[in-house]
Amino acid sequence: MNLSTCIENAATRLETAEVFFGHGTDNAWDEAAWLILHALGIPINEDADLNMLINSTQQTAINTLLQQRIESRKPVAYLTGTAWFAGLPFHTAEGVIVPRSHIGGFLLERGRPWISPQKVKHVLDLCTGSGCIAVAAAVAFSEASIDATDIDPLALALAEKNINEYKMESRIQLIESDIFQNLSAVYDLILSNPPYVPAGEISHFPPEYQHEPAAAFDGGEDGLNLVRKILADAAPFLAPEGHIVIEVGESWTTLERAYPRAVFNWIETGVEDSGLFILSREELEEF
Repeated sequence: MNLSTCIENAATRLETAEVFFGHGTDNAWDEAAWLILHALGIPINEDADLNMLINSTQQTAINTLLQQRIESRKPVAYLTGTAWFAGLPFHTAEGVIVPRSHIGGFLLERGRPWISPQKVKHVLDLCTGSGCIAVAAAVAFSEASIDATDIDPLALALAEKNINEYKMESRIQLIESDIFQNLSAVYDLILSNPPYVPAGEISHFPPEYQHEPAAAFDGGEDGLNLVRKILADAAPFLAPEGHIVIEVGESWTTLERAYPRAVFNWIETGVEDSGLFILSREELEEF
């Protein structure tokens, strides 16, 4: 069969197996294409000939990977070792959350219209995980230096691998730190995709999400434990005209109830309940 038919057949198998998407794709066809192109050794960012014929050896490799996806329910990013974020490929590793965040869209727009990109000289990425936000920030703000923090040694090791892959060692500094604990600098922009899921909801996640570390999701009883700490402590680490961007997902309604006097600036992402907001230092201090 040709590549197009192979993808269609694989997509049907994924739909029948009722696998869950959300680690870079949101539908069976895209997921099937990702798996198959990986099995064929075709970069996902290159145009593939949908009429190319699949030989028996290639079909065996495709079937093996597809069966792994269905039986293990592991995210495709773990099976392929790669995930895409803000248009860039990143290494993945089991034990570290798969790269994804609505902050990616903010960085693709270089923060506009909320901030002036040319004024961003020093950026902080809190809870960096794989380092994807830090690298994407370095690409978006080409004159900026980036500090990226995490407390998980596995995450820091993966982040270092991704930073090295993009030869960003001179611009991105990895710091082992619990939120602001080991920091002393002042930043023009703070970015954070912290754990924000209420602890009681994690056990109800689809199997694919259960393969990721629970600590990367666990935001305490109402999901806002770390978010509260960040909001309480961030102001001194922001330059006078600095801004902070935080993703809280579906916990945005809880956040608004927790801070009834605050007026959060919600960033449009095109996705419902993305929960991405931005505050200036002045707004942060006021609220």
